[in-house]
Amino acid sequence: MAGHQPLGLVDVFAATIPTLKFSPGVHVNYAETVLPMKDGLPKLKDFPAELGGSGQSVPE
Repeated sequence: MAGHQPLGLVDVFAATIPTLKFSPGVHVNYAETVLPMKDGLPKLKDFPAELGGSGQSVPE
């Protein structure tokens, strides 16, 4: 898990729940990536605007 204190959010990594059917829809905090992903999903610089981020997209 990872906490995001300013936003009051906790990430629970999908891989820790083996029975969960998970299909990603967006990459967040992509400006900090160390492993570029070319998968066609939207990539956000930080968090969506609704969660207090910029909501700014970054190129794949």
